[in-house]
Amino acid sequence: MTLMTRRRIVAGASALSLSSLSSLPSGAQQREPVGMQLILAADVSGSVNETRYAVQQRGYVSALRDPRVLAVIRNLDPPVLGLTFIAWAASQSVMVPWTRVHDAVSMSDFCAALESARRPMNIGIGTFITDALEYSNGKFETVFAGGRKIIDVSGDGGESRGIIDRLREMRDTLVNQGVIINGLPIIVKPPDFIRPPQPPEGLDVYYRNHVVGGPGHVMIESVGFDNFYQAILQKLLLEIG
Repeated sequence: MTLMTRRRIVAGASALSLSSLSSLPSGAQQREPVGMQLILAADVSGSVNETRYAVQQRGYVSALRDPRVLAVIRNLDPPVLGLTFIAWAASQSVMVPWTRVHDAVSMSDFCAALESARRPMNIGIGTFITDALEYSNGKFETVFAGGRKIIDVSGDGGESRGIIDRLREMRDTLVNQGVIINGLPIIVKPPDFIRPPQPPEGLDVYYRNHVVGGPGHVMIESVGFDNFYQAILQKLLLEIG
């Protein structure tokens, strides 16, 4: 084989490689490796009135601004968190898109975006946990790549449609794909009330049996909405750390 022939072969192989790369979807070329992809999925169904919604949103923002959260993000490998916020009820809406969080400025930007985001008004009033999990799973690997994939679900009720088997099947399917599902059930006790009522076995038991799963999954209950800040802070520190 002559030198010229070998050069032509090498040049042809290089061109083929570049052609194959350019044929990939643009997102596949641009996804940044992160230490974790974290989806905060918050229940905004009909039982979450305006007062409860405001307490919930303030709880998320205050917890994310706690310097201890940024400290555990710095322990990721690489020390970058891919973070997004999704509201869910009968359907779902992205309130804050995927954001690269790695320092105080980027965390402040995310929190400011969450504070300024308006509550979605077109996603119904039902509590469709199964659909929320499926929707959230579809967001992984779209902007960021690699790292642990976690869906952090908070809610104050069970599946509205009452199809428990489908909820468990969705949970198990995602866990088998390597997704970790963490839970923050909001326990409503008298004199507070909620309609429809929470599951008779207790919402914490319901989440443990049907919602959360995956290696090292975390479930922290919030007794009422007023305790939400402490509960979400504790969960963020555990699931990121």
